[in-house]
Formats: sequence, C-alpha cells, structure tokens
Amino acid sequence: GWTVVLASLPQTGGRQAAERRARDARRSGLTAVGILDSSQYASLHPGYWVVFTGVYGSEAEATSALQPARRFARTAAVRNVVP
Repeated sequence: GWTVVLASLPQTGGRQAAERRARDARRSGLTAVGILDSSQYASLHPGYWVVFTGVYGSEAEATSALQPARRFARTAAVRNVVP
C-alpha cells in the first residue's frame, strides 16, 4: 500500500520521539496516524521509526492527502510500503 510519511526518526533515539510526533500529528487534525518499524518493510530503510498518516491503495490517493500532511510536516512525502 501507500502512505504519507511525516517523519523518519532513528531508532537509536528511542520510540518516544516518534510517539510524540504521532500524537502531535493527531492533535493537528491528521487521521490514521501511526508508527512503523522501518526494519520490517523491504521498501523502507531499516533502523527508523516512521511516523505516517493514511493507508492508501494507490500512489494517486496518497498524493491527494499530501497537502494537508505538509501543513503539519513540511517534508511529508508519499511512500510505497512493501512488507
């Protein structure tokens, strides 16, 4: 599937920073916010906590959600997530 990545935080810094970022994203009005362990997904660089918003069936759907996400995280980006 596809998602919008809000932040990728090194796991060496602990999960708490990712949890704070996800909480802030929800408070800003974003929905379907979660955290992935990038080491569990072949399409992501290992060693990061990935804070994301939304789960989409296509790149076009994810791209349509990019603008609201960028109001929260200027560097938000669409990513394909493959197990």
